Amino acid sequence: MIRMNTGRKWFIKAAALACAAMLMTPLTAFAGWQKEGDTYAYYEEDGTRVVNDFRRSGNQWFYLDENGHILKNCQREINGKLYTFNERGAMDSSPSRRSGEGSKSSVSGSFFTAISSRQQYLNKTANPYMNNQTVQWFNAACAILTRHNAGNIRAFGGGLKLAGKEENGEEMDRAAKDQNRQMLKTSWGITDRSSADRVLQELLSSASAENSAYDYSRAMSNLGFYYLADYYTETEALDLALEVAKEIQKSFSSWEEFVEDYLKGYEERSGDSSKERREIYENLKASQWNPYEVDWNLKLKKSW
Repeated sequence: MIRMNTGRKWFIKAAALACAAMLMTPLTAFAGWQKEGDTYAYYEEDGTRVVNDFRRSGNQWFYLDENGHILKNCQREINGKLYTFNERGAMDSSPSRRSGEGSKSSVSGSFFTAISSRQQYLNKTANPYMNNQTVQWFNAACAILTRHNAGNIRAFGGGLKLAGKEENGEEMDRAAKDQNRQMLKTSWGITDRSSADRVLQELLSSASAENSAYDYSRAMSNLGFYYLADYYTETEALDLALEVAKEIQKSFSSWEEFVEDYLKGYEERSGDSSKERREIYENLKASQWNPYEVDWNLKLKKSW
């Protein structure tokens, strides 16, 4: 029989305990920000993944959602306050009243901004339809929902593709595509081109049968989402938006009539008050970026 000396037994026992402790302790390469796919997560010193909380990077704040990933290109109510996050995920501060761009919102208790400073910059550098009246007519038809979602009211679908126009543009486009696909899946059950076609046809059939501004507006909004999600090409989405816009012009006589029917339809379908959306509409009209300045009777034509 082979016998171990006492010192050797002690060494083996200590090594075994150390290995057990390592297995029980969560390991992370380093504390702080870590890239995970097309997004980022944040880990504390003990390896704990941060969820439902803010963390700073440089002089900007980011919010980690329930999955521990930063929120991007959206608006979220957190602890009773409404926050807006841009395409990178940074919290987007509202401008002061001195800038002349904001107005007081009684619903959110904060200053209303039709277009954030980041969106204004991107409209100048990356928006091919910034001054295209037909596309801006499309955007006006769903501007209330776009602004409700903190989207860019001057961009088709509320967002812009940035590959070749911004540093890390391709990465941001992938993140936006994934986010739009997830939203379409959650809100509409859309997972591919076929289901996108089906939902669009259902909306248009309902809009035509009921003369519903609410359904027409949602159809227009979805076409922009289909483009950003890469279910439709840009030309396909804009061509169909042109057809929808012409039907809207035939069915209503003005932006006022269209919006009133939209708000009525929202209340009937959701069972909720349209107060917040009406306030968005009034604030949009009062802003320097008023989407409803485009002529209702504009001769809509293909220009893309």
